[in-house]
Amino acid sequence: MKKTILALAMLFSVVVNGQDFSGIWQDEGDSSFYIVILNNNEKGLIFSNFSFIEQDLVQEKVLNRNENVVKTVVHNPDNGWRTFCKYTYINRNTIQIEYTGDITKTSFLHRKKITNVKNTI
Repeated sequence: MKKTILALAMLFSVVVNGQDFSGIWQDEGDSSFYIVILNNNEKGLIFSNFSFIEQDLVQEKVLNRNENVVKTVVHNPDNGWRTFCKYTYINRNTIQIEYTGDITKTSFLHRKKITNVKNTI
């Protein structure tokens, strides 16, 4: 019975909160940048862009959200670059992103798998 109640509560939370945008995502056209999307209970969605190659981190500000779409703005103060992003949930492993502003293009983000490696250094 407890398992049934837990399963229903989890299903209800997914329905209430919309699609699962959280995860590590990589643009199919640019392998040097990653987007991490966190779903914080207090702050809502948090978007962070980072590059191991550029050694840079840029935050996005969420402008609005509905069940399948999140709109953000990202500004890089290092170079003045500003663009608006529209994330559309396609499925669990794919998000379409439309950029407008200092860059105009449409691309797809793919969820990166996170593996749990134990007892390694």
